[in-house]
Amino acid sequence: MMGWLMRVAVISDIHSNFKAFEAFLEYIEAHPVDAIIGLGDYVTDMPYPRRTLDMLYDLMEKYPCIILRGNREEYLLNHRKQDQGWHISSPNGALLYTYENITDQDMDFFEGLPTVMDHVKLGDCPELTLCHGAPKEVRGNLKYDLVLQDQVMKELPTQYLLGGHTHHQETISLHNKIYINPGSLGLAIDEKGGHADFAILKGNKEGWEYELISIPYDLEGMLQTFAESGVDEYGLVLNRAVKKTMETGINWFYFAAMDAMKLSGKPLNQVEEDIWDMVAEKLEL
Repeated sequence: MMGWLMRVAVISDIHSNFKAFEAFLEYIEAHPVDAIIGLGDYVTDMPYPRRTLDMLYDLMEKYPCIILRGNREEYLLNHRKQDQGWHISSPNGALLYTYENITDQDMDFFEGLPTVMDHVKLGDCPELTLCHGAPKEVRGNLKYDLVLQDQVMKELPTQYLLGGHTHHQETISLHNKIYINPGSLGLAIDEKGGHADFAILKGNKEGWEYELISIPYDLEGMLQTFAESGVDEYGLVLNRAVKKTMETGINWFYFAAMDAMKLSGKPLNQVEEDIWDMVAEKLEL
């Protein structure tokens, strides 16, 4: 392949993990890129969301950036439009904490972001399609929904699809097209723990190549901010699942949510706290 024309960093799912974001910023200072693509879910679930957003705004000043909206930003926007009944609780307390700790200007920023972009052209490189989960479904999961995966790849208007949401680094080749998921920068499901995941794309007129990157960050420093920030008092059991996920790289957040709904027979936002306490004991959260 001829020489590279573009080097692009792709990030997704920071979830307010500003320590992981710091590690990424240090990486691109040492390994320069021409542009950055953000695929959504910049905040929620962890302390001090404004630290992450200020870092994101600074990044947009320093680098050419393409920034999309994820489902977590959509939750926050929906709450601004109509109160979602969030309260201090395991299922939605951390969302309430985030909403109370960002500004109207941040919400306006989210409102202006697209959820999908087709035919994105960077230099003379082949066009890209960008989304958070799936092009027509912000929460679409191309890792586990194989019917959706086949449909999306078959209908894809470009050769390359970049998407996040699953928190798993992966690539899929299907219908002569390529899906690249950079994984989660802030809450990686990688069975390692304490690592920030992202991707680097290198492109020229002939195509794009990719490298999936995983680097350590200050996990202990990030964990210490949970108690001091007050987010633990909002998110209760599910926050403990978030921290265990950070430590292990195993999706305890998902396991806790699924167990809570199974035990209660109710939707997640209706599960009583005594059920959550049972889940915490079972999963040793």
